[in-house]
Amino acid sequence: MTQTNKISSGLSLTYQTVEGWIIDFYEMLPNIIVAIIILLLFGVVAYATSRLIASYFSRRDRVDLGNILSDFGFWGLIIFGGLIALTIITPSLNPGDLIASLGIGSLAIGFAFKDILQNWLAGLLILLRLPFRRGDQIKVGVAEGTVRRIEPRATIIRTYDGRDIVVPNTQIYTNMVTINTSQPKRRMELDVTVGYDYPVRRISQIIQNALMPIEEIIKDPAPQVLCWDLGSTSLGIKIRWWISSEKSEETISRARAVQAIKEAFEANDIDPTDPQLIYYKNSSPPNVETSDSQQSVDNVPEKALIEGPLPPQFIMSADDPETEDKKIDSKDETMLPND
Repeated sequence: MTQTNKISSGLSLTYQTVEGWIIDFYEMLPNIIVAIIILLLFGVVAYATSRLIASYFSRRDRVDLGNILSDFGFWGLIIFGGLIALTIITPSLNPGDLIASLGIGSLAIGFAFKDILQNWLAGLLILLRLPFRRGDQIKVGVAEGTVRRIEPRATIIRTYDGRDIVVPNTQIYTNMVTINTSQPKRRMELDVTVGYDYPVRRISQIIQNALMPIEEIIKDPAPQVLCWDLGSTSLGIKIRWWISSEKSEETISRARAVQAIKEAFEANDIDPTDPQLIYYKNSSPPNVETSDSQQSVDNVPEKALIEGPLPPQFIMSADDPETEDKKIDSKDETMLPND
């Protein structure tokens, strides 16, 4: 066979092969059109289902749970529709055999997406249990702030200085989480010291009077002034009061309480410093009457208690990260029962 005949034979074989492909394509064209239509229908159904799921959970104030379940429903229907489209194009193809044929490849893909799947499942369990929600102020390890949103992979926390921290959901699900706003109110504590020369009941009454005008401090239950520690040279006093659970209430109430107590002490000539530390300034104890230190507060002359100035006012911006965020996920009912 000459070189020309070989070239002619090769071109003829190529033509026949291409012609066979074209004929097969035209034979499969109806199946391809039907598969495309089926895939488009599944796309429309998947989109509508996703919107319905998101809308349903949004009405129940479970926005983040609706987002993660709507994404799951969308991609689940798209994948299912894609498998049906493949079986229409090639009827001999079995989706089960296709998945089984992946073999080691599917195992490798599983290892590659292990962290993603773990975070997704952890996020789903968090949203089902709902230990916290958007707007709650929480602390996870060193991260503390307000929950902005719970995504499939991570939870976004905005710190009190205005920065966003991305915390993987597995860390939240497996570690200790402090939820500062889980209850409507929480208690604050403040420790002060006074010398033994001052009457205890008089000190307690002065502190109580100083705390009463502070609006951020809840009046029922009332603030407590407790004798807490008998030091070598001074008496330790623990002051406790209840506030609304937001960080802004903690910041403002503490600042106002410290300043109000300081000014009340100054007005009543009380030095809260450990006497041993200021001994070089005073050669003798403070000039206060101590003979009737155990008498009841009712017997203390009214002129002995000098009211300090009103507590200072502080203004906290409405968009400050420490202020309360609107909580848009309801915690009344969870999707899973509590243990």
